[in-house]
Amino acid sequence: MFDKFKIIPSIRRLKELNVALNSKPDILLLSEVHIGNLPALTSMCHEKNKLVLVNIDMIGGISGDQMGIKLLKDLFKVDGVMSASTMKVNIAKSLGLYTIQRFFLIDSRSYETSLKSLKTSKVDAIEVLPAPMAPHFVKEIRNVKDIPLLAGGFIKDKDTLNSIREAGFDGVTTSERNLWSIENKTK
Repeated sequence: MFDKFKIIPSIRRLKELNVALNSKPDILLLSEVHIGNLPALTSMCHEKNKLVLVNIDMIGGISGDQMGIKLLKDLFKVDGVMSASTMKVNIAKSLGLYTIQRFFLIDSRSYETSLKSLKTSKVDAIEVLPAPMAPHFVKEIRNVKDIPLLAGGFIKDKDTLNSIREAGFDGVTTSERNLWSIENKTK
């Protein structure tokens, strides 16, 4: 999935979906959805050959337990999930979904806890937030587990995007529409 540096549009408002559907990226993150609109949104994305990721922690109307995650896969046809919860991403992985675990750089304690959970996690990738702080932690994270790294949060311009890329990240998630059309470059 990360053979090139990926810019993953994070769709926070439905009016942004059409722009994302017609953008270059082949993966979309439906950040704030509910079960009432998820089947139609997933179908629209798949019709445009886009993979669909959802943030389990922010989906309205569904639980993040095994049955809820199974519904996301079987009924709502999502391709992958992201969550800050190791338990949720491990359940999703066991059900065959692509998984991204979110790490929030709040303080040293939360960071250390994230690294510990990474050791037992079966995730496919990690998203480190906020992006401007993420480059400081690349080496330590890769020492624990060498998997694709994404950065997210506060990516407002090309300079921030380029600093993330140069730090060795495999991609970003961003709600900044003006960044969605930037060409994904080979790493």
